[in-house]
Amino acid sequence: MTDELNQKGLAAARQFIHSNASRFREAEAVELKLQADQLLRANVRRSVDTSELLRELGEINDSPTYRALGLLAEANARSIGLGEHQQAVALYDEAAAIYQATGREVDQAKSQIGKLFALANLGRHEEALETATWASHVFEEHGEKLLLAKISVNMGIIHGRVGVDARALELFDRARDLYRALGNEGETFVPRVEYDRAIVLRNLGRFQASISASEAALRLLSGMNQPVDTARAQQSLAVTYFILSRYNQSLELLQEVREVFLADGRQRDAILADLFISDCLLQLRRFGDVLEKCSQVREVFTGLGTRFEVAQALLNEAVAHTGLADYEEAERSLAEARRLFLEDGNEVWRAIADLEYAAILLRQGRAELALATALEAGGVLGAQGAPYWQARANLAAGRAAMELKRRDQAGQLAREAQRVGEADDIPWLTYQSRQMLSELARVDGNTDAALELQDRAVHELERLRGRLMVEFRADFVQDKQLVYEDAVLLSLDLGLPERGFEYVERSKSRALLDMLDLRVDMSIRARSQDDRPLVEQLGNLRAERDRLVRRMGLDDELSERGRSLSEPTQTETVKLEERITQLWHTLLIRNADYAQEASIWHVRTEPIQDYLAPETMLVEYFVARGRILACLVTRQSIRVVQLPGQLNDVRALLPRAWLNLKTVPRSPADRIPHLADKLKTVLCSLQEILIAPIEHQLADHAQLIIVPHGPLHYVPFHALHDGSGYLLERHLISYLPVASLLRYCQGVQSPTKDLVAIGHSKGGLLPYTVQEARSIAAIMGGSSLLEEQATLDRVRERAAACRSIHIATHGEFRSDNPLFSGLDLEDGSLTTLETFNWRLQASLVTLSACQTGWSVVGGGDELLGLMRAFLYAGAATLVLSLWAVHDRSTATLMELFYRNLVDGRSKGEALRGAQLSLLRGEFGNGSDGAQRLAHPYFWAPFYLVGDTGPL
Repeated sequence: MTDELNQKGLAAARQFIHSNASRFREAEAVELKLQADQLLRANVRRSVDTSELLRELGEINDSPTYRALGLLAEANARSIGLGEHQQAVALYDEAAAIYQATGREVDQAKSQIGKLFALANLGRHEEALETATWASHVFEEHGEKLLLAKISVNMGIIHGRVGVDARALELFDRARDLYRALGNEGETFVPRVEYDRAIVLRNLGRFQASISASEAALRLLSGMNQPVDTARAQQSLAVTYFILSRYNQSLELLQEVREVFLADGRQRDAILADLFISDCLLQLRRFGDVLEKCSQVREVFTGLGTRFEVAQALLNEAVAHTGLADYEEAERSLAEARRLFLEDGNEVWRAIADLEYAAILLRQGRAELALATALEAGGVLGAQGAPYWQARANLAAGRAAMELKRRDQAGQLAREAQRVGEADDIPWLTYQSRQMLSELARVDGNTDAALELQDRAVHELERLRGRLMVEFRADFVQDKQLVYEDAVLLSLDLGLPERGFEYVERSKSRALLDMLDLRVDMSIRARSQDDRPLVEQLGNLRAERDRLVRRMGLDDELSERGRSLSEPTQTETVKLEERITQLWHTLLIRNADYAQEASIWHVRTEPIQDYLAPETMLVEYFVARGRILACLVTRQSIRVVQLPGQLNDVRALLPRAWLNLKTVPRSPADRIPHLADKLKTVLCSLQEILIAPIEHQLADHAQLIIVPHGPLHYVPFHALHDGSGYLLERHLISYLPVASLLRYCQGVQSPTKDLVAIGHSKGGLLPYTVQEARSIAAIMGGSSLLEEQATLDRVRERAAACRSIHIATHGEFRSDNPLFSGLDLEDGSLTTLETFNWRLQASLVTLSACQTGWSVVGGGDELLGLMRAFLYAGAATLVLSLWAVHDRSTATLMELFYRNLVDGRSKGEALRGAQLSLLRGEFGNGSDGAQRLAHPYFWAPFYLVGDTGPL
């Protein structure tokens, strides 16, 4: 009869019950209840519907037993499936009362098994354990091994929630043995015990055993058609991967798990997966994403009345606020998290909260209190058998001890943390402990040992970075650059400039180099069938963003005419861009197989000297603990010079230079020579800091390749002035984000010499852009795409086959989200994100627009913006702008540049020649007179990145 019932929809099933109630027997009702329990792990809504049918059957037949079975089925669905624990407890108690009234003690005890999980989630642990103890005695007296195993599992879960993991493991092991002793009847329950065991094994620091337990659960579940249980086992495995610093594997699994839960309507479980995802995002320093996710977690679990998950969300929020230097908000979140952990009786997580408080205290200069707090927390964590967290406490205490100059204590604490990190292969612990030990060795005067320890710290950090999807690497290393800075300085102290230069190279723009070296696919395309829905969603969101941007442009135009549109708003667009970014990252995480390859964790630097011409010197700047170093590299030698100036001196001068450059377009022609003199003063000061100390070593080299670092990326080195002339007048100057990129810019082979010139005036606002593109196409014998012809699809299709690409249009730099820095075309913006979809074989790409060469300087000196995307796409040489360019003078400069190319000059000499022509007054009359064009605003905005050789 139950088979007939299962074949019907809900309405038909209800009618079937009413018509056939008298034919049902208790065995069939029990079978229906079992089916409801099975459904809660595959289709929770059908599980609830089935429980309602059972209760109706009890009402019709006036059967307390049927009603009790329905109550239990619904309680399980609400607690396990939906996380509605308070409602579930009431349903369990109602069922127990029915069994007690009918003298069925075993069934009464059985009805309390599910209740334990609900009570634990509500923080009522003592009540849960008392209930479990009573029920266990009942099952033992009656020889109910299956029920005894089930209640042992729930008792283990309760002990795990309050941090008593050793006892929890004993209970899980007992349950597993009982299930196995029952043969086929118990085997289906073993996978769930295994993933519960995995959790407590992880908490006890037995990580390989935890992984083995998760993998055993997954093997047993394969073929069982239990997607939810499979997802739970994957989630347990993902959290262990996180502890072991395998962040990309963890994120990939957690995202899959989240989708499974959402597909089954398990909002509570999906939000819990978000909480675990936020753990990973904290390590990647994506603090805004963490705050957004944890806010949602708190809202859901506050509604469910579960303190533990709310406290964990608050703890992660506190860490995010600390990362953003918002210590007041961090302390508020920590205090509330700590209170909830104490109410829940969880000493382990209370101590973890105290660890984060110690970190805040240290940042605020309260080292003594930070040390005491971290040591107390470490004692609790050690006593509770949590070695990983105790090691983290030792690191926190060690930092405080170093601040207090208690070196012996700091060394002991660091070595204890190192021991755990090495024993369990946790790079996060080993890199930090080795860095601390290196600093202690340096202070003690043991420079050789300090460098060896620092080298090992760098190796561990690079293992961590290598395990990440490339787009996460910049944020991850943002607060970790001291490892490289100290390695460079120690190398110089030991007279090892070549080794110091190698560390410089290993620290800079590694994500871009990894993209090129590993041929990482950053495009928005489906690599598998599973990717298709995500790619489709991204396509729709990108189209919607383009629509919003066009509407905003129309709104601006109408506002000038006294009209306005209510939509869209800037806020809507920003939110849409954030969603696009998140989904793109999800796609990249899924396809980051390279992050699991142990063979590519170690960074390899390129033999730079082999690629340098005899007349060329590469000047790579590096800032280490505020000091500016210049690495001078030729074919014959590598030298590293510490400059006498400080980075803060440069930072003070740059705003004065940029203010001058911004003033020029708003100034009358007769004032511009005066502005040029004032700018020369600033440029001379920058020259004194950055060039004068090494000028005699540059003199014999006709060509300089400048590799800036940090804020120096915003210095126009070619326009620096020594009082008698600009640096450009003495040297051909090009730029690179990192010296190792030189190899990738050499010898681009293209089957064609075609040029395409794109010109778009942005509705007539930039009339010379169209003229510029038309003239360049004529000079080079190429083709053009002008105005309405310049659509995204046409430009991409034409550019893919051309050796030279010139784009003259309006450009916008987006410091808030450089993925959406872009160039305006007819039907949308050619953004950084769009460019990652391009594949070029171009020897030259010229972006003749405003600020196309600006980038956000991310962690690891990663340049986030259009430059990086075009280099990734395959451009050997880029010509980019540092500031908002002048429409007419830019058109003149570009025509000169391309005429020089046609005359046979190299790309570097062609651009230099065009700039010198404007600087020296060889062109310009009337309002664009020679004296006016001599201001760097007109001739110096553009600079060349990459290969300077022939086109």
